[in-house]
Amino acid sequence: MMVLAVGLLEPRGPVAETIADLWWLLLGLGTAVFVVFAVLLARGLSRTPGEAEPDVRKRVGRWLVGGGVLMPAIVLVIVFAATVWAMRVMPTTASRDALVVEIVGHQWWFEVHYPDEAVTTTNELHLPVGRRVVLRLTSADVIHSFWVPELGGKMDMLPDDTNALVLQADEPGEYYSRCAEFCGLHHADMKMLVIAEPPDRFAAWVAAQR
Repeated sequence: MMVLAVGLLEPRGPVAETIADLWWLLLGLGTAVFVVFAVLLARGLSRTPGEAEPDVRKRVGRWLVGGGVLMPAIVLVIVFAATVWAMRVMPTTASRDALVVEIVGHQWWFEVHYPDEAVTTTNELHLPVGRRVVLRLTSADVIHSFWVPELGGKMDMLPDDTNALVLQADEPGEYYSRCAEFCGLHHADMKMLVIAEPPDRFAAWVAAQR
């Protein structure tokens, strides 16, 4: 999972870039809040017990209102607005020329089917660079979860339903997907190679598979 976490910070597609931007914003806000309260804590601990402070009640009241009400409210509003913006810009639909891929999770492997190309693979997903891909995700047994950090977010694979995930790879490369939902004894071994390649190489691969 460490490899997947690192991949989250190396986006190779528009969906992953949006998620990475949101992640960096949350990290920055969290760091700022931590530093502020760490400084306040250090200042409080450094005070001597008998130090004179005639307006202590006023100061405590201001800090409670500012640090306990206003700051959390501002942070929450920023996080909420950024999250809503990220949800709005991430694609949920694709044009008719989008590549459709059906992926079925099994214990403990991935079945990948290209219905329009009449191609089926196991634990290997090929994607043409620069073209939106609609992944139709389902499961043959228990709940699994599909995730390629460099390309997009997670999506559950349910045994009684089909979820759709829209991705796009902007750069050629090899990525890895592991099931992100504990699904049984060999969950850690459930992985898939994802290959993003130029359209002409993808077409040649499809022809070879046929």
